[in-house]
Amino acid sequence: MPPRRGGNQSLSGLKFLVRTPLATAFVFAILYGCAYMEPDSTVEPGFKPASTIAARVPLAMQTKDAPALRARSAIMIDAQSGQTIYEKNADEPLPVASTQKLLTAMEVISEGGLERDVQVTIWDQLQPPTKLGLIAGSSHRRLDLLGAMLVSSANDAASTLANAADGSYGDFISRMNARARRLGAKNSVFLNPHGLDLPGQHSTARDSAIIAYHAYRVPLIRHFAAQEMIPFSYGDGRTILLENTNMLLWNRPAYFNGLKSGFTIQGGKCLVASAKHNGSEILIVLLGSTQEEVFRDAKRLFSWHEKNLTKKVEGDTP
Repeated sequence: MPPRRGGNQSLSGLKFLVRTPLATAFVFAILYGCAYMEPDSTVEPGFKPASTIAARVPLAMQTKDAPALRARSAIMIDAQSGQTIYEKNADEPLPVASTQKLLTAMEVISEGGLERDVQVTIWDQLQPPTKLGLIAGSSHRRLDLLGAMLVSSANDAASTLANAADGSYGDFISRMNARARRLGAKNSVFLNPHGLDLPGQHSTARDSAIIAYHAYRVPLIRHFAAQEMIPFSYGDGRTILLENTNMLLWNRPAYFNGLKSGFTIQGGKCLVASAKHNGSEILIVLLGSTQEEVFRDAKRLFSWHEKNLTKKVEGDTP
């Protein structure tokens, strides 16, 4: 039996068919023309485990004018230093929904062979929505499945990547957990690659921020997580456009530039968001919010941070 559906919606409304070869070529030229440009960021690449990333902020030191949030748990850190800027119940164990696909992506990328084709199993096909509708026996390039997983949150793509990795599905999950612990996310248990609800699976906002801190330093994750739309092609010639589930990417001005959103019945709406403006880069984690409020929560924290930065600069001016 596949895991019980956790409340993710299907991709209907999040994709449309590209019907002609000319249109397909145009879409690929537009959306993939800059596919491997270096991310617009001043962070240094590579994994850097450090005990100071998302470290606890004593209650007495927390700023009193922080905005009220709908999210049950939250944290905001500096994407460069890892310093905690804000936190709320950041160590409460909670489901993190599809935001754990960032960890899945790191494991997939570390194993290499992204140009290799992999075959979909019946287990992968049966994963609940959100999904691409992959058919057992069909083959797809790992890189394309990785993009679909990060952009449109496709659970069948995540399952296929885990099943087709070195060893078994269980081996892949074990390596995910081992990677999380090496990075410093030691209060998490991951039982699948996509984040659908399972008893015993949980993480925390702090651990999610630690994972996001490292995922933000992987250029390929940064690339896909920043795309508003990407094309995905099936073996029968169809090509669809997948929309990013992170609605902050449509925000203007475009300060928000990634990373991943998610939703399950038990976890509610979850979000790991990155933003860059005025020389500052931040990572925001929100767990246990709602579809209506999660992106507003992120904007509230971003605006509050910007306001404090402005105050600090003005205070430093002679």
